[in-house]
Amino acid sequence: MTQILAGSRAAIGLADDLRAGAQARAADDGAIHAGIFHALAAGGGHWAADAAPHVLVIGAVKVTVRIETLSGRVNPNIASGALLTGLLRAVGEPDGAAAQVARNILDWRSPAPSLRAAAALLDSYRAARLAYGPPAVQFADLHQLSNVMGMTPVLLAKLMPEMSLYQPGDPDPRAADVIVRQAIAYAGTVNPAGTGYEGAPAIRISACAVGAAPLCRHASVSLNGITAQPAFKVDALGDGG
Repeated sequence: MTQILAGSRAAIGLADDLRAGAQARAADDGAIHAGIFHALAAGGGHWAADAAPHVLVIGAVKVTVRIETLSGRVNPNIASGALLTGLLRAVGEPDGAAAQVARNILDWRSPAPSLRAAAALLDSYRAARLAYGPPAVQFADLHQLSNVMGMTPVLLAKLMPEMSLYQPGDPDPRAADVIVRQAIAYAGTVNPAGTGYEGAPAIRISACAVGAAPLCRHASVSLNGITAQPAFKVDALGDGG
């Protein structure tokens, strides 16, 4: 009998945890959509993409929402070799190593100019004891950069906060941090992305529920404007710390 009661209590506790987790997830997702609305809004209803906290209560769940622009980040799928080299230099790579890793990133995402060049790239990866070569496709996830020859875990950890796959153009120096501004200076080019919605066409929204089941959800969103069709596009959505 004692075992039955204990098992029942455990089952009830598990059900409560699952329910609380589902409520937190639903509240986070609702807060993300509220954040999109506020980012699109004009006037007093507008939330700037400045990472300032905004607190919402959805049902019985309190959620903290932050919006930050991605316009100041580097997109490794479209960045030039000069900008990639500049970014690698800005995070501390020596000039020669920065240029080589930048070339390796370009080789990873781009078709080789000939079969001979593709074979040479494969041979270089094999010489580095890697059992693969550049696939000639764009990165689907920033973590795929870890497969690029010459990319170390330490180097990737430095690059990750400076990059986004959802930034549609060159980084806007007005929205960039000091590292990306240094990268732009090294590259010798300034081509701001400021043709997008209010200078922040790509944003990241973080929604963190607090309470019995703390949970954070993050969304990368492209904004087209409140009168556009569609007004926005959710490029990525997932859990996080």
